[in-house]
Amino acid sequence: MRIKVWHATSSRQDPGRVEQVCESYLDSDERRRADQFRQPTSRNQHVIGRGMARRLIGDQAGVNPSQIQFGLHQYGKPFVSAPDDAARPFNVAHTNGLVLCGLAEEQPTNVPPLIQLGVDVEAIDRRTDPAIAERFFSKPEVDHLRGCVGDAERRLAFLRIWTLKESFIKAIGTGMSTPLADFAFDQIDSARPVIRMLSDTLDVGECWQFSVFEPRPGFIAATAVCTGKQTPVPELMLMSFDEMV
Repeated sequence: MRIKVWHATSSRQDPGRVEQVCESYLDSDERRRADQFRQPTSRNQHVIGRGMARRLIGDQAGVNPSQIQFGLHQYGKPFVSAPDDAARPFNVAHTNGLVLCGLAEEQPTNVPPLIQLGVDVEAIDRRTDPAIAERFFSKPEVDHLRGCVGDAERRLAFLRIWTLKESFIKAIGTGMSTPLADFAFDQIDSARPVIRMLSDTLDVGECWQFSVFEPRPGFIAATAVCTGKQTPVPELMLMSFDEMV
């Protein structure tokens, strides 16, 4: 299995070329929602996230980006509702200045299909608050942070845990309705952390695989992938959407 994570630069002020191209793919409802954002940064991130998803899914399915229709799951996770042959897991994430879109390549029939996919990204220089970890993270993760040497190491460990947790709850589609302390990550400093369920109520299947990486200098990101069956570790490919448009 191969997961492509596309990254695009988001303007902090007036829309640039990427925003303009992506906006041309949006439907009227998406444009209206974009116009409701007061901050240019938020508007640009919304436009790129939706437009990039439309373009990438459309290219993979062989349909015009404007033909893609989205629906929302119970907790707001978007999915492709039409056309039927374009339906596939995807996920979008953004932080100040960068937007990501994760999408699995189509698989041969003998390869288990991708069931769930989540992506998250943060700027490495963002402010972190130890009180957030103490309140929301699991005990093993808090202990890991306490064992870090120096603020820089602790900040990076916090962001690794945060992006891993976000990618997981985005993959299962429950968002913050799932307590972050109900699951923990081991091998946090490795490229392939391992999840451990701490609550009997968290029934989300097996065969989860995670990756932590830098999509661009100054950013840290994580992906969460579940196929429902034991499969080789997915190959992760970073792709520049800026160069595509």
